[in-house]
Amino acid sequence: MDFRQLFKLRLVVAAMGETQRLGWWNSGVLTGTGEFLFQQGFPRSAPFAQTRAGFRVAQLACDEALAIQPTPGGPITCHLFRLTPQLEDAFENERNRWLDEPQEWADCFQAAWGLSAEQWPQALVELAELDPDAIEWARQQTPQTAKALRLDDPFEINQGHIERLAAGFLCGQPGQLVVPYLQVAG
Repeated sequence: MDFRQLFKLRLVVAAMGETQRLGWWNSGVLTGTGEFLFQQGFPRSAPFAQTRAGFRVAQLACDEALAIQPTPGGPITCHLFRLTPQLEDAFENERNRWLDEPQEWADCFQAAWGLSAEQWPQALVELAELDPDAIEWARQQTPQTAKALRLDDPFEINQGHIERLAAGFLCGQPGQLVVPYLQVAG
């Protein structure tokens, strides 16, 4: 699993979904203003704290759109901001290592804070290194409901699934969130 790409995909989708861009969730965390505010409280790890908050806002909006209600032992509904517990733990372990690499991520954060709605979906390719084939795939999809696009359920999630979970957001419109998701055995 390429956790760096997962982080960048989450970053682009979360930033684009904010109120002043595509309006999928009510947040301004992943903006220049958010950057200023987080630097006041988290001088050493501001961008990572900022993205953690932005990802959580996106996760809650996606959970609400899909009406996720976890059932112990039942299937796990996954979307870009909520993967299996094992993948989320591995992602968090990787992310914690990056706290010691702030300069390596600085350009990526600055690009995300400065995104505009007009840069959607090209930002997925340029900033998050999404395969353009995933965008073409998404453009051919029809959401099953007004808020959801279900992918074929895999035995286990791989990088191709992650890319489609990100690209599937293209089925949404400004102010109208469509969440791509899949289910795996619990």
